[in-house]
Amino acid sequence: MKKGLSIFVAVLLLIVVAIPSFAQRRKVTVWCTDKEVAGIEPLKKVFKRDKKVDVEIEIQAEPRSKYISAAKAGTAPDILVGAHDWVGELAKNGVIAEINLTQDQIKKYYDLTIRGYTYNGKIYGIPYDFEALVIFYNKRKIKEVPKTWEDLLTVAKGMTRDGEFGFLYGVNNDFHRNFPFFGSQDSYIFKEAGNGRYNIQDVGLDNDGAIRAGNFIYRLVKEGVVPSSTNNGTVESSFKDGKVAMVMDGCWNYKTYLETIGKDNLGVAKLPTLNGKPSRSFIGARGFMINNASKSMDFAKDFVINYVGEKDGQVDMFNAGGRPPAHIEAAKVVSANNPHIRIMIESAMDGVLMPNVKAMAVVWNYAGGMIDKFNTGETSVENSLKTACNTIRTELGGKNAARYE
Repeated sequence: MKKGLSIFVAVLLLIVVAIPSFAQRRKVTVWCTDKEVAGIEPLKKVFKRDKKVDVEIEIQAEPRSKYISAAKAGTAPDILVGAHDWVGELAKNGVIAEINLTQDQIKKYYDLTIRGYTYNGKIYGIPYDFEALVIFYNKRKIKEVPKTWEDLLTVAKGMTRDGEFGFLYGVNNDFHRNFPFFGSQDSYIFKEAGNGRYNIQDVGLDNDGAIRAGNFIYRLVKEGVVPSSTNNGTVESSFKDGKVAMVMDGCWNYKTYLETIGKDNLGVAKLPTLNGKPSRSFIGARGFMINNASKSMDFAKDFVINYVGEKDGQVDMFNAGGRPPAHIEAAKVVSANNPHIRIMIESAMDGVLMPNVKAMAVVWNYAGGMIDKFNTGETSVENSLKTACNTIRTELGGKNAARYE
């Protein structure tokens, strides 16, 4: 009898001890930027209602840089929200989990968004939006956007005076904002090798098309349309303050501009053509990745796949955050009565998926600076591009190649 009572007491103690531990696990932590909190909040409430699981959101200014070290220290969140081009580095470091989806689930999303989260044939994230650069314009200043960059330069030049501008974009030390010119002229970063792979030894940012693109960028600066010091902060504040008619900017600022310029006055247009060829913006998908060592793996997967990843969830995220959904049916819903969103989606479909390999870090180190060097007159367009690309090839070559793929 005493032995039986002792066993009962021991089991009871184990249950009492386990209950708080179990309760603590009924939550998932999410790292994201401040611009993504609004979009996640509606899903957080629904998940709490349905599953009785808390979603704790932590804002991180630079989540990518902190995540790997936090993962190695065992302090990383269950879920990381970030860009698709982080995937290569994170997967290679073993700090994000593979997400197994059926073919029917995969077909729910725009193909390029799933490809963005695919590395070495495995899927490592659920995309919730995809974005390209477009032209935002103030209808009080200009009725429509010219169809070619050549015409836009002429029109903008005539509007630039007394502290106001016809057109601005973040030309300063920002290769992302400058890439549409390169993409339009058949320039490329790395040659695609199929199945989500890239030949990082084949860099195409100094070919003939790249030189044509660089010469046009230099024209925009030299002819006084876009000052060489213009950064993204200047673009955003100038447009909101009514000091510029047209800006090239990302879909992520759509909601901000809608609120400041007003629904009736804000226009959205696809990027113009250059030398008769369509502009090709970088396409960036953003999505939810799961910590490979998450202690709430089942909850994390449920939240990411069945809430973030479904049509209703992505519609809710758009309504709260304003980013075009990666889910095809959700995109149809939000764009049905919104021509702006339709233009953003069409622009993205014309674009170039940003490579998700680690080698992109080397490109970012030099590509923005190579544009600044010719814009400030330090060297010629051709010399700047050739020098930077040769440096990139050298850093990615030889024994370094394997760790950058």
